[in-house]
Amino acid sequence: MKQTFKENRAFIENEFEHAHFDSATGESADALYEALLAMQNSDTDKPRPIFCAEAYAYLLDRVQLEINEHTPFSVKFNIGVDYTYFAKPDIYDRALYQNQYPKIFAEQFPIEHAKALDRTEAGTSYPRTDFWHTVPNWTYLLENGFSGILQNAKQSKVRLLQEKDTSPSQIEFLDSVILRYEAILRLLERIYTYSLSFDVAEFSECIKHLISAPPKTLYEVLQFSVLYLYFEEIGPERARSLGPIDQLYAPFVEKMLADGHKIDEVKELFRYFFIHFTATKRFAQQPFTLCGSNEDGTDRTNFLSHLLLEVYDELNIYDPKIHIRYHKNLDDAILPKALSMIRRGNSSICIVNDDEVYRGYEKLGIPKSDAQNYVLLGCYEPIIMGMEEAEIGPYWHNLAKNIELALHGGKDILTGKQIGSETSLDPKNFDEFLEIFYRHLDESLEFEIDYLQKQGEFNPLINPSPIYSSSFPACIEQGRDVHEYALKYNNLSLKLFGLATVVDSLAAIKKFVFDTKIISLAELREAICSDWVGYEELRTTILNDKDKYGNNRPIPDEITKQVTNHLAERYRGRKLSRGGVLRIGLDSINWCLIQAKRTAATPDGRKKGDPISKNLCATNGMDRGGITAYMQSVLKIDSADFFNSAILDFMLHPSAVEGEKGLRDFESLIKIFFAHGGFAVQGNIIQGDTLRDAQAHPEKYATLQIRVCGWNEYFTKLSKKMQDTFIAQSEVL
Repeated sequence: MKQTFKENRAFIENEFEHAHFDSATGESADALYEALLAMQNSDTDKPRPIFCAEAYAYLLDRVQLEINEHTPFSVKFNIGVDYTYFAKPDIYDRALYQNQYPKIFAEQFPIEHAKALDRTEAGTSYPRTDFWHTVPNWTYLLENGFSGILQNAKQSKVRLLQEKDTSPSQIEFLDSVILRYEAILRLLERIYTYSLSFDVAEFSECIKHLISAPPKTLYEVLQFSVLYLYFEEIGPERARSLGPIDQLYAPFVEKMLADGHKIDEVKELFRYFFIHFTATKRFAQQPFTLCGSNEDGTDRTNFLSHLLLEVYDELNIYDPKIHIRYHKNLDDAILPKALSMIRRGNSSICIVNDDEVYRGYEKLGIPKSDAQNYVLLGCYEPIIMGMEEAEIGPYWHNLAKNIELALHGGKDILTGKQIGSETSLDPKNFDEFLEIFYRHLDESLEFEIDYLQKQGEFNPLINPSPIYSSSFPACIEQGRDVHEYALKYNNLSLKLFGLATVVDSLAAIKKFVFDTKIISLAELREAICSDWVGYEELRTTILNDKDKYGNNRPIPDEITKQVTNHLAERYRGRKLSRGGVLRIGLDSINWCLIQAKRTAATPDGRKKGDPISKNLCATNGMDRGGITAYMQSVLKIDSADFFNSAILDFMLHPSAVEGEKGLRDFESLIKIFFAHGGFAVQGNIIQGDTLRDAQAHPEKYATLQIRVCGWNEYFTKLSKKMQDTFIAQSEVL
């Protein structure tokens, strides 16, 4: 680039919001959407993989382009995405996917689908086909490039056509790969020709090389990665990790330096690479993984791990985001560096404990020799790159709703519908009530697991995924979509949220109904149905009670162990019809707010519509014992049973980690937590006064980051309700 990154940055950060696509290069997004929608609504006998591949090619052959001369990642495509906040779905997604899956589910299993919709409306759970969390096999992609994968697919087709037992669907899959990659190469040719009219000679040469060969230089690797994300993500799929980039990119950096380039040139290239993801406003941010351990415990950290943290830190951004694999032999400088960044507000970082991930995989029967290759995708979920598809977020289950059903004989209070089985309204003791709760919990989860398995049978029909699938040699060799369970580990995941709300509710029922008998269960039921109106004194008593999850108290912590042990023993590692096993996790993302609107008041004192507890957090304002007590409560859970996600969110006052001593104490705290079985940590170091001032004077705090759940946002862009939630959390520090 003729100018420096510092000079060019202003022309890049908001380039997608203010794009000016050249109408001479193709058709408008609106016109393409209408054409794709007409295709979707047409009466065709073509196999779905072929139909979708032709629609994909139609789009790529006509999409409008823009070239930005201020960045080495110069090209943009006009695929109808709104980039003003978080990037919204593109036109292929809206035309071909969103119009497809409800129809198929309603046709193929109408009773179960109707029941799933009822449960969603009641706030019990939220099902979806999870094409949003994928990790392509980046190693294979970088080794082969676009043209290499196309050639591999053609060769596999020739071989399979010669075999007697080859099915038509295998050839259809490979044809869909071939059609899409031929369209990709045609688009790259268009990009190359168009780019010659601009002052981007290095970009033009890079594209020219990628048309015919795999990437050979660091710039080509980064360019390929950006382009592959575009090409996979035209549709509902999202490649939710760039993979272990310190491992993947290190050989290319070494070659660049060996060829006489300076380290500052390497850093400059990564500045442009990172800021590209800032500009695209990736929904929930684009992750990458650093560090980690090998099977024998040796450290994977290298020189690039340090350089990437250094470059990221100086940019003061939150997209992309960083997943760091921690272990006891981790390079001594990595954890203090990451914690220092978090301390200064650069907090788009999650730190995950290798030992617990390995234990989690071992409990599923997966050896460390395979598990050592895991990366973190999405928010903080592990997946073994190249070997595993885990659908980490296809169903989100609201545990708090099962308390409501247990209290009301299976009825949803807000709608009056009978959602669960009719159960007794008059249990004789707490153990009987707990059994009723488990009955509703198990009934819900059994339905959801069955629904997910039925749903999975139709994933290739709903959304054929040849670009994602083609990153796996097994899919190319077998002629099978990844959603036809072609990988070594074809697992499935279930998300459970609201643990603290449930534990605090059960503790309140135990103490106030059955132990002290301050109130009858019928009276508590009436209090909840009235949303605590007329029962304010009782609600205050319950809210002020000390026996709340997150404070290292015997009663709630014992209930925590009972509930999580029940879940682990019954569901973790369950064998599935697809050949894999079930993974479970305890996290919420923003469903603790969304489904809270459909959840009545709960016995812990929560009012109708108020947030349900997030992740492994205590209920807002209830963690009164400080961070160490909170950690001790979390450690009552065997996180290896819930390694699909078992995140500890922390919020600390800046004074707690101030200075060198504060940083050392912070580091010790995290190490102790991990040594005792903690799975992962993320969080904020901030004071309430700052948040209150930011709420009152947003113009002064445009870059104030807050760790929301598995991603960061600018505090001033949060809703007032969410801002108030973080302010309330900060006031107990």
